[in-house]
Amino acid sequence: MIRRLLWAAVLATLGAGVVGALRQRREVVLATRARSRPVAGTATAAPATTPPRQGPLGRRLAGWVPAQPRTRAGQLAALAWASPLTAVGLLVAVVSGGRPRWRDDLGCFVTEQVQGASAFALRLVGAEANAIGHVVLSRQATASPALLAHEAVHVRQAERLGPLLFPVYLWLSARYGYRHHPMEQAARRGARQAIDDAPTG
Repeated sequence: MIRRLLWAAVLATLGAGVVGALRQRREVVLATRARSRPVAGTATAAPATTPPRQGPLGRRLAGWVPAQPRTRAGQLAALAWASPLTAVGLLVAVVSGGRPRWRDDLGCFVTEQVQGASAFALRLVGAEANAIGHVVLSRQATASPALLAHEAVHVRQAERLGPLLFPVYLWLSARYGYRHHPMEQAARRGARQAIDDAPTG
């Protein structure tokens, strides 16, 4: 009985992931169409979408930008808790022809110019990069600071949620799509903060 319930939960979560990916792909298609057919008198028209209503949890997650652990013990605990995701991320990076390099400033591995299935999946949903545990996978040959700052927020989220990040993200993706996904909103907010706080000159 318990095994059946677990399988049902896994299949439902994977189904939620498919729904989320389809919603994200639809957003990409609508945005592309809007850019190719601008409304007269405007630069480029963004697709008009009504944001889904967020409950208290969604609103909290939309503002959740965790900080990088400061103590050595905290860093080790975060690495251990997110290690199942990180192992998958490193495997995907190697299979994608990338060379993961550790970045102390971001507290994660960065793999640029991924190819193969990983690049295809990112392109399909209109993404330049994604984070799997402590591994950032980027289609760009040189990932921009803004992109890396965005993905670093997802790394911090993985440090807090560990393997739970996967089902949480997929279910929220099915509910909100990409643009209004609370964890993506938090990543955009965190990236803006990081760029604003970055030293200039």
